[in-house]
Amino acid sequence: MSSDSFYKTIEHTADIGIEVEAPDGEGVFTRCGLAMFDMMFGIESIGRNQTRRISVSGENLNELLVAWLNELLYVYSVEGTMFSDFSDMVLGATSLSAVGLGETFDQRKHSGHLEIKAATYHGLSVGQADGKWRARVIFDI
Repeated sequence: MSSDSFYKTIEHTADIGIEVEAPDGEGVFTRCGLAMFDMMFGIESIGRNQTRRISVSGENLNELLVAWLNELLYVYSVEGTMFSDFSDMVLGATSLSAVGLGETFDQRKHSGHLEIKAATYHGLSVGQADGKWRARVIFDI
């Protein structure tokens, strides 16, 4: 999956953002996670030899999206695990659970494209309109 096919980058003062579109909520959350790791390392460089269950909660979809992306960043920063796909995703009104497929960071294999510190609430939107799900996220870099 090339980056052009599932997300668009947004330039923002001292930060960077993404816009994604998908047919369902699970797809939009998946694509946001993949876009983040694509910007950081190039999604094609990340294997799928490890799995990890990831669960987050929030008061609404906006909080869930920020919690999801920041939990993925936390797992990467603490365990070194990067993700190149997600399966078995279950999206509820206040919870999200999925299995991440990826591998541990290897400096010889994974060149850093961009250091992302956190997903932010600035300009954040996620929801359904006109039969499609869309999300917009700004990352602190």
